[in-house]
Amino acid sequence: GGDRKDVFFYQADDEHYIPRALLMDLEPRVINGIQNSEYRNLYNHENIYVSDHGGGAGNNWASGYHQGEQVEEDIMDMIDREADGSDSLEGFVLCHSIAGGTGS
Repeated sequence: GGDRKDVFFYQADDEHYIPRALLMDLEPRVINGIQNSEYRNLYNHENIYVSDHGGGAGNNWASGYHQGEQVEEDIMDMIDREADGSDSLEGFVLCHSIAGGTGS
């Protein structure tokens, strides 16, 4: 078969590929760690979301659920924008926590 890297990446220029990834969290620690690392230019900065409240869910599922409802429209806009850039969207790969607040 052919090279299918376009499924998970889009081509920025002749030498650079950007992951078709959305990074989102209710607290900034992990995402700030990525943005302050050598990987800071790997991701599309328009596809990174950190809640304006900045405190996160404190590993509390109910708090994460409530805060998630408040930011749902912003997140859905990011998902829609990324999906619209695909020629033939087949699905999503989700990586999230199984406990705590934001990802559960």
